[in-house]
Amino acid sequence: MPIQLTSQAYCKMLLHTAKYPHCAVNGLLVAEKTKEKKKESHHDPVLCVDCVPLFHGTLALAPMLEVALTLIDTWCKENNYVIAGYYQANERTKDSRPNQVAEKVASRISENFNETAIVMVDSSRLKMSCREPIVLIYDHHENKWKSREVTPDSFEDWNEAQKITSALLEGRSYENLIDFDNHLDDLRNDWTNPVINKSVLDLC
Repeated sequence: MPIQLTSQAYCKMLLHTAKYPHCAVNGLLVAEKTKEKKKESHHDPVLCVDCVPLFHGTLALAPMLEVALTLIDTWCKENNYVIAGYYQANERTKDSRPNQVAEKVASRISENFNETAIVMVDSSRLKMSCREPIVLIYDHHENKWKSREVTPDSFEDWNEAQKITSALLEGRSYENLIDFDNHLDDLRNDWTNPVINKSVLDLC
């Protein structure tokens, strides 16, 4: 079952990357929890409805990651979500392959969600217009993370995602994006990003 990205999930990943253009950034993708009966259809994509921006700069701090995963897992249970994937943009803009950190976190997520995917943001192609998808999606096959072709079908609605992402990048909405690092600096900072979620909704 491949993953599919909503406009909100795609947009927030790119805003996180745009806010910290000289840093590596990462975060989690969440999907709505499906009922057991629905799991019979293995051809339906896993729709990632949102993402939670985690860190910028140093991505490998294990204690902070544990705190973040615990809090986000609780939030997911309260909202009938499940952590379904991991995203990352590397510090070196020409390098968009998953590194050890990405594979380690994704493997941890896959302990609770079989269809876990890694989404790598190719920050070297980040532009205001974003006319083409600038992510690479990796699925786990035969103990390896293998990339698959990203097409408009990798999105719930690519035209909408492109339009909203461009509008929010041009409006510098990334300045309002809160990641978990920002939350740890000041607990009043809300990592669920209600302001950006509302902006996405208003543009739908």
